[in-house]
Amino acid sequence: MKTNLSQVLSKGAASATGSFNILDLDMAMSIIDCAEALNTPVIIGIASRHFNAVRAPVLVPSVLKAIESSNVPVALHLDHAGPNQIEMIKQALDLGFSSIMIDGSLLPLEENIEVTAKVVELSHRYNASVEGEIGGIAGEEGVADTEQDSPDYIPYTNPLEAQQFVKATRVDALAIAVGTAHGIYSSEPHINFDVIKEIQSMVSTPLVMHGATGVSDASIQKAVSNGIRKINYFSGLLQTAMDEVRAYDSKGNDFLQFKHSMQEQWRKLIAEQIKLYAKLPENMYKQA
Repeated sequence: MKTNLSQVLSKGAASATGSFNILDLDMAMSIIDCAEALNTPVIIGIASRHFNAVRAPVLVPSVLKAIESSNVPVALHLDHAGPNQIEMIKQALDLGFSSIMIDGSLLPLEENIEVTAKVVELSHRYNASVEGEIGGIAGEEGVADTEQDSPDYIPYTNPLEAQQFVKATRVDALAIAVGTAHGIYSSEPHINFDVIKEIQSMVSTPLVMHGATGVSDASIQKAVSNGIRKINYFSGLLQTAMDEVRAYDSKGNDFLQFKHSMQEQWRKLIAEQIKLYAKLPENMYKQA
């Protein structure tokens, strides 16, 4: 049986599960390598904006084969599918995705509830979990070169609306706006930990924070302590890849060696994030 989002999300106090988006099989294998080395569940995501670009119908079977061979639970997640991408959601479910994010956060609340509830009904038929979102998160998902000003101007999720949304939609996870943004920050974001804590006290659904790249370790851990149970991380992986491209530029033409080097850099970064989110001992992982 496939592993869905609900089955991998941390239920323990002060612990969260990492969700890392990918663009190819090398990224997926780096994530699985780290999860196995740390003996912890993990989530592999493909953003809706990349679904066609990465040729998901070709890529996903290989990713699923790697997931099936893993000795830790791994969920495959479609990230940030919009209300106008229901056909993509159906395609993803048919391909074997075990988790869907429907992002209707830019819609009025009642419309967001309506479209999210429909995706929940559809996805649950496939034993797939659904993440919804209430309260818009700034920035553009999957674009790592967009510098965000410290987003203290972003409206935070209304806790009463979050409670209404969860009750009406039966989502399995809830992404909330707490001051983070997609992309790269130009300064440390202002996270409203009180909003996290209040929403966590009002709903039993696991809470999700997007836009973790560039957030300080202390802020991540405080967010987790206040109720965040899933953390999305992607832009840092793109930064790392491009840094490796630039560093490797003068080292010759051994493409395979370059790929190995880039994967090693990814594994180091992913392991650091997993340990941070789950509060694992530093000496638990040295080399994948």
